[in-house]
Amino acid sequence: MSAMVREHTDREFEAELHELRDQVLLMGANVEAMIARSMRAVTERDNELARQTIAFDHRVNRQEVLIDGLAHRILARRQPVASDLRMVTTTLKLVTDLERMADLAVNICERAIELNGEPLLKPLIDLPAMAVLVQQMLRDALDALVVGDSGRAQQVIETDRHVDSFYGQIFRELLTYMMADPRAIPRAMRLQSIAKYLERIGDHVTNVAELVIFKTQGKDVRHVGHVEAEGRVAAPHGVLFICRHNQARSQMAEGWARKVLPTGVHVWSAGIAPTGSIHPDAVLVMREVGLDISAQRPKALSDVPMGDIDTIVVLGEEATLSFDPSRPAQVWQLSDPVPLTDAEARIDAFRRVRDELSLRIAAFANPVPSTHD
Repeated sequence: MSAMVREHTDREFEAELHELRDQVLLMGANVEAMIARSMRAVTERDNELARQTIAFDHRVNRQEVLIDGLAHRILARRQPVASDLRMVTTTLKLVTDLERMADLAVNICERAIELNGEPLLKPLIDLPAMAVLVQQMLRDALDALVVGDSGRAQQVIETDRHVDSFYGQIFRELLTYMMADPRAIPRAMRLQSIAKYLERIGDHVTNVAELVIFKTQGKDVRHVGHVEAEGRVAAPHGVLFICRHNQARSQMAEGWARKVLPTGVHVWSAGIAPTGSIHPDAVLVMREVGLDISAQRPKALSDVPMGDIDTIVVLGEEATLSFDPSRPAQVWQLSDPVPLTDAEARIDAFRRVRDELSLRIAAFANPVPSTHD
């Protein structure tokens, strides 16, 4: 008896389920090929390959429509139950993740074309390795789907933290290039974007693995599927940065966190006594590293959905004076640059705060082992 579908007395129904499975696997293989080709376009600086991969996305989109149609016809005509129903409903969700992976491969190709018109910033080592890991995750998730192996699907979920670690490592390295030479910022930001796209692909593969577990066990492990390795500090699910006025330090922290932390992490900043606008020097120094926080606005603690927050960071001890002591918080000793009256000294202080925040927040994306007595 097949591990993908059980034998059916209705042979036509069985054939339809086999066709649905085969189309999903074909779409998955095409998406995996797009990821590989998009990274070749980056590493081999091949614009033509990038354009061909972008054009190939239309085929993946057509496959999504075809699979959706097959699944809906099975639901309407066969009214499946139990494991057959889980298979069909899982397929409807799974192809959405596959289609989004293909879109992210297109994004990588777009950045490749931009990068290929400029001198190479640095040898590409970690980025291709990250891409290979993501492709292997997708291959393993699809294999787990075929054989109904929830154990292999769980391994895929656990592997995603290594993808997140790659992203944090790549970001910190690129940051050193940006700090050393402002002219490197555009190229570094494009490479960082590619790393972020790969990290997001890893998140979508994790979704696929969670769906495999649901299909095989009838167990929904979304949001609890990531099991942290023993002795490892978990990345936050929701982080709140607090300073007194929410006009400089916490706003810069929010901007960095939204750029660096994995997709799905809720990021907020707030002030004990918020002002009316962000300090212009905060906007200026963040733009120097390619981040625009001008659309952010100061917020009060009452504006933050605290139920979404599991990590609180207070920037400067003065903010703790009026903060709820029942909520544990980390304190980062970063002096407020706003009161400085000398314009040049103030800008330098803003830059020091910006750079220190970038290193601390990158650590959230790449958790380190905790120590025990």
